[in-house]
Amino acid sequence: MPKIDFGHVDDVQDFSPIPAGKYLCQLSGIEEASTQHGDEMWKLRFEVTKGPYAGRLIFDNLVFSEAALKRAKLICSRLGLDVSKELDLTPELIKGRVAILTVDTEAYEDTEGRKKQRNTVPFAGYERASDSDEPPASAGEDDSEAHLPF
Repeated sequence: MPKIDFGHVDDVQDFSPIPAGKYLCQLSGIEEASTQHGDEMWKLRFEVTKGPYAGRLIFDNLVFSEAALKRAKLICSRLGLDVSKELDLTPELIKGRVAILTVDTEAYEDTEGRKKQRNTVPFAGYERASDSDEPPASAGEDDSEAHLPF
């Protein structure tokens, strides 16, 4: 058994969903994957940057199938890319960008049959953030508008 100093390990995060609403978020991570049908997909990880839920994560997928290209175009445009022409899209091109995400909560059943809740982003749940919307220096800083979701 290895020796582990748990004094330097953060406690378990709360994975319960955040309330439905709109949140200013920064795209903090992208994992390249494939759908069950073999289409290229990016798993997007957004971090809420303002308000009482700052630091919480919202997950969504960007799928590059023919049927999903309209949503991919919408997401890219709302992240500030020029989608009026051909684009050599890479994860580095969108990582770190900011948008306002609309978040819903839905019920689902996990693999063991337990009923749970999770956050989802609807088809058109992305809005372009204004140029003045910058991620805070640290997720834990005091926010005088903490009663607002963004």
